[in-house]
Amino acid sequence: MKFFNVDKVLRNMTTIRVGALADSGDLYPMIPIMEGWVKEEGINTEFEVIQTVQDINERVIKRELDVSVPSAALYPYIQDFYFVMSNGVAAATDGITGMPILAANQMKFDELPDSRVIVHGLNTTAFTLYKLFIGKYRRLVVVRKVIDELNALGREGDVIVAVHEIKAMYQLKKLGKEVYKVGSMWELWKEFSSSLPMPMGMVVFNKELGKEVGLKFKSLYERSKRFAERNLETIIKKDAEIMSSVHGTNFDKGIMESTIRTDIDEYNVPFEKVKSGMEVFYKLAEERGVLPRVKEIDVL
Repeated sequence: MKFFNVDKVLRNMTTIRVGALADSGDLYPMIPIMEGWVKEEGINTEFEVIQTVQDINERVIKRELDVSVPSAALYPYIQDFYFVMSNGVAAATDGITGMPILAANQMKFDELPDSRVIVHGLNTTAFTLYKLFIGKYRRLVVVRKVIDELNALGREGDVIVAVHEIKAMYQLKKLGKEVYKVGSMWELWKEFSSSLPMPMGMVVFNKELGKEVGLKFKSLYERSKRFAERNLETIIKKDAEIMSSVHGTNFDKGIMESTIRTDIDEYNVPFEKVKSGMEVFYKLAEERGVLPRVKEIDVL
């Protein structure tokens, strides 16, 4: 019989605090790690599933998490404390996930500066892109939860910068709301950047834990992501359980599957192209005084 020195094993383990976002597309790569289906020697993970992107952004900027998925727009504020994981950047390459601007009533694009704009957070990429390409608004309405955002459209706000067109249109249909597409951030970005991938969110890793541990977690994350992509039925079932528990409501399986399949594309854009898009995004944001300067994209 083989005996293990439990104290020694625990001393050699690095505990990593992971804040996973309760969104099907961002959650799917994390589920195999959460469930213990993939593991990495020497790494112990403690998971917390967090409701909204803005909550994630606030927790990351406070440095309460070792790994999480903040908005790409948050990176200038956390660049000294976190690595960007090259295999964990979500980038839009088409209009499906390209943040459509949806209005409660018919509206022209040049009327946007005089509208009440709903966004899901001040540090989000959606609001940052709005500031870059449109800039002005009559009133800003911050509603953290996506479902609440859509409920607020037409009552508290005139337009919404929707993060994911598939989910937004499905929820709006359920609510019986007719909306009008005024434009999209992807269309504006595509014209400006000559169709480079548009950075949206990213997995970051706490620099205090060191590069060696970071690379081990990156390997674990990659294996987890591939496991999830090969076992989508199992992942969708578990995803539904987690999402329902965190948000307190049931989600349509078909929409969840469509969201995950779309986000698989987002998370698998070649990083060389993604990095080019990130560099253009941060340079533009700095030049227009929207974000602080990024000294260097510190990649893991």
